[in-house]
Amino acid sequence: MHLKKIPHFTTLQKFFKRLPTAILQEINKIILANSEVNGEIVAMDGSGFTNDYADKYYAIIRRKERKSYVKNHISIDVPTRLILHFAAQRGPRFDTRFAIAAIRQIKHYKPKYTLADRAYDTEPIRKCINEEIKAQEQIPLKTRAKKGKYRLKSKTQFKQKIYTKRNNVESVFSVIKRIFNGTNRSRTQQLSNKETKLKNTLYNIYRSTQIQQK
Repeated sequence: MHLKKIPHFTTLQKFFKRLPTAILQEINKIILANSEVNGEIVAMDGSGFTNDYADKYYAIIRRKERKSYVKNHISIDVPTRLILHFAAQRGPRFDTRFAIAAIRQIKHYKPKYTLADRAYDTEPIRKCINEEIKAQEQIPLKTRAKKGKYRLKSKTQFKQKIYTKRNNVESVFSVIKRIFNGTNRSRTQQLSNKETKLKNTLYNIYRSTQIQQK
């Protein structure tokens, strides 16, 4: 970057606080626009990112555990493992609360298959996938599922071979937490949500450089 002097870490902190979250989404769009993403197979999932800025030793001796966390929900393009859409809110929250909005955000990719685990097995989610984005949902049925047009129909449409590709979304979470840390250090909920979104954007930058090097 040709900097003669490295900025003090507080300068970066202040910049991060003032950075609009919308900018992270715009950066993500630029990355995706410059990548070969076809969106034929999309996988969705959510994972928790711990909020903890206390010293670990202090937490142990005082027997204090932080139960709050940020729920990070992502939709990825399976072949490239790039994040197409992300959302972050204070947990615990069910993944289904993010699902409908996430599905509508990936509509323009015209996916053929949308993959998700059993937690997403609800009739509204299946209806949204089938009717709004015209894709085939590959979601395992819950054991007690006995009604619902699309839930019952999925018994004949479920393809195990396609569904196994859902593991890619878990791999993405693993990389984010391993490289960019699964623990947030921000002291407010708003900044913690933004920190989680920043990690998603940084992951996409990291992943896009990997793809270009191949």
